[in-house]
Amino acid sequence: MRAFLRNYAEQHGRPHPHLWGLHSNDECLLLGPEQDRGIQTIRGQVSLFIRQMSLGYNLHRWVVIDDVDSFPHISQQALRRPMESYSHITRFLFVGTSEEDLIPALRSRCLHLKMNIVDIMACQSEFLAYIGMSRPQELTDEMWNWVMNLSSGNISDVVRLLTLIRDVRDIQHQPLTLTLVRTLCSAPFYMNFLPLLTAMAQRNIAQSIQCLITIWKKGYAYEDILESFQQINQLFGGTELKENILVHRFLIQAWVSYCKGNTSLLALQHVVYRILTEE
Repeated sequence: MRAFLRNYAEQHGRPHPHLWGLHSNDECLLLGPEQDRGIQTIRGQVSLFIRQMSLGYNLHRWVVIDDVDSFPHISQQALRRPMESYSHITRFLFVGTSEEDLIPALRSRCLHLKMNIVDIMACQSEFLAYIGMSRPQELTDEMWNWVMNLSSGNISDVVRLLTLIRDVRDIQHQPLTLTLVRTLCSAPFYMNFLPLLTAMAQRNIAQSIQCLITIWKKGYAYEDILESFQQINQLFGGTELKENILVHRFLIQAWVSYCKGNTSLLALQHVVYRILTEE
C-alpha cells in the first residue's frame, strides 16, 4: 500500500513522496485502527478533507483506511454518499484481510485486489528492518514465537508489539530478554478494567470517570472498552443482583449510544454518569 502511494506521488510530482503512506498530508488522509474512526470522524474530518477543491486534472486526494475488520459498520454507512459524490476527485483505499469486512454498499463501489498472504514467520528480518530494530540478532526464535502467538497473525499487531519492544529497550537501555518480551506482550488486559468495575460497583462517579480516562489513554477504542468490560464482568463481576443490573444497564446504554454514532470518550463518560446517578 505504501509503495503504491509513493509511486503515485512520484509519478504525479506530488510533494514529499517518501512520506506518502506513513503520515497524513494535505492530499492523503490515513485512518488506522489506533485512531478514532467513529461516525463523527467520518462526518467531520473525512468529509471536510474530500470536499476541498480539486487538485487538478488527473489528480486525486486519497483516503486510506487500514484494518477494515475493525472499522465500525456505522462509519462505513456514513461513507456511502461521500464515496459516490466525490469519486471524481477522491480515491478510497481499504486495507483488510477479507472483502467481507466491508458492508455491501461499499463493497459494490470498490475494485477488489487479492494479494498473497504474508508469511510472518518467514519475514522476520523484513519486519525488524521495517521498524528499525537495532541489533535484531538479539531477538531469539522463542521471543519471536511469543510475539506471533500473541498477535494471532495480525500484521498490525506484530508491528505494534515489535515497535513497543524496540522503544522500551532503546529508551531504558535494557538488554533484550525473554522476560522483557513476555512482560511487554502479556500484561493481562483485565488489570486495566478491574478498577473501573470496582468503582462502578461502589457508585463512585469520580473514580469511574478517572478509570475511563486511564483506559482511553492506553489506546482502547469505544467498542474495545465495552467488549473488554463485558468479559471482565463475566469473569470477576459480583454475585449481587443489584450490581449485575447496574453493569448490564451501563453496557446496554453504552452500546445504544455507540449505534447512534457516539464513539468519543465524552460520550462514554456521559453514560457512566447517567447510570450512576440514577436511583
